[in-house]
Amino acid sequence: MPVANERLSLVQALSSVVLSGRRRTARRFLQGLSTEELRYIAGYLGACLLESAHHPEPASRDRVAWDIIQYECCATGCEGYPSDDVEHKMILLLEYLTSCQCGAAVMSVPAGSA
Repeated sequence: MPVANERLSLVQALSSVVLSGRRRTARRFLQGLSTEELRYIAGYLGACLLESAHHPEPASRDRVAWDIIQYECCATGCEGYPSDDVEHKMILLLEYLTSCQCGAAVMSVPAGSA
């Protein structure tokens, strides 16, 4: 799939899981991201779906940040500090999840999952 088509598909898919009142904001946010950044967000949400893990009510921003760190640790084997690029992607993911309110509740991946 050409990168432009993949990017468009990712923007559409990621904006579709956002609460309807926030889709326009989400779409604008997502359109400003690179294909790699979109893939990272999609990977996190995919892990959430595969693990069927979610909070019954929205989690605090601190809790979501912790869940993202755990996700990254599981994905990379917790080998040292994440690179600047990965830290940047983690920040974008946190902003997407907390500001766009993905789904009915902000999703998380429990420790030990990947």
